[in-house]
Amino acid sequence: MGRVGYETGLGTEAAWTFVVGRGFIAALPAGTPSGITLTLAALVTAPHVEAEELVALLPLGGEHAVEHFAVIIQRAPTDEDGIPVSVVVRGEVAVDVYSVGGSRRFSDVSIRPWLLADFRAVTGFTVGSTGRPVASSRALDSGRPFGLGSVFANTLFWSLAEHSQAEAAQADVAQADAALTDAGLTDDSSADDATIVRSGAPGRAAGADTVLAGPAGTDTLITDVRAPGQPASGPAAGARARAAEARFAFRLPNGEEIPLDLPCRLGRRPRAPRISGDAPVRLIEVASPTSAVSGTHVEIRQEGGSVVVTDLGSTNGTVVAPPRGRRQRLHSGQSLAVLPGTTVHLGDGNIIEILPAAGNTPGQ
Repeated sequence: MGRVGYETGLGTEAAWTFVVGRGFIAALPAGTPSGITLTLAALVTAPHVEAEELVALLPLGGEHAVEHFAVIIQRAPTDEDGIPVSVVVRGEVAVDVYSVGGSRRFSDVSIRPWLLADFRAVTGFTVGSTGRPVASSRALDSGRPFGLGSVFANTLFWSLAEHSQAEAAQADVAQADAALTDAGLTDDSSADDATIVRSGAPGRAAGADTVLAGPAGTDTLITDVRAPGQPASGPAAGARARAAEARFAFRLPNGEEIPLDLPCRLGRRPRAPRISGDAPVRLIEVASPTSAVSGTHVEIRQEGGSVVVTDLGSTNGTVVAPPRGRRQRLHSGQSLAVLPGTTVHLGDGNIIEILPAAGNTPGQ
């Protein structure tokens, strides 16, 4: 499905081994042990492989750990504008995803063990090191054509066979400078594809359904899974420290509205995090006659243009109900970015509603 091309700069050694299959493309560092590459290459003729199946074949720890990789799964078309694509990234690799509305860069922003995203209406993508510039959509048909198998190169290009040069030129719009919600997505404000971003947890496939407001016609979900009490790292941590102006708020069961100018921890007897140097937090007690709510149950914080809800290892769990889509029970330590209108259920009738702050509107 689609056209594959590759290129390596003159006088430079190839940085990546690309494995191209019928329904997937994988990028591994050029020095990856051949046994790992051959394991993926054995699947190139398989009609269908899931992203988690491929990632499970890559050692994430030990002497031969694969610290940098990308896995892209191509799926059957669902409309006339492109195809759905799932992308998994880890380390110093970036995937630029193109749609009729523009392009965005996807990288892991230091989230471990890996980060996964689902994109709709994809017309092309490029894969390579994070330091390379984002190519024009007209470059999607670049590179030496390649079929099934593996090849050493610096950049791989994929485009729909039906995606003509004229269509590519029409899709070449200006890219936004700011990363979407500090999550490593360089987002074009006119993009109309939906994005779901999830981080993997060891031994468990990531899953989430909450949607984060994006540009008009765009649905985005960001999930960050980490151990209870572990602070966010990389851009997310910086976003927490910078949060000073509340763009969002939430409503307590008694009707009181709390601005998210600071991260807030809720529970029967909430405590501040023990990690020294963490940003100040606001502690909010909620009534729980049956002790269904844990002492420090949940954290709600603003990160850039999103609200992130984190279960802090609660005993009975946290249920998140988005304004559309199905309810999601958070795993211990799991975080979800959510829309205003989402309700967070702690137990004992404690329902927290996420709101835009006064003067703001969702997606503003």
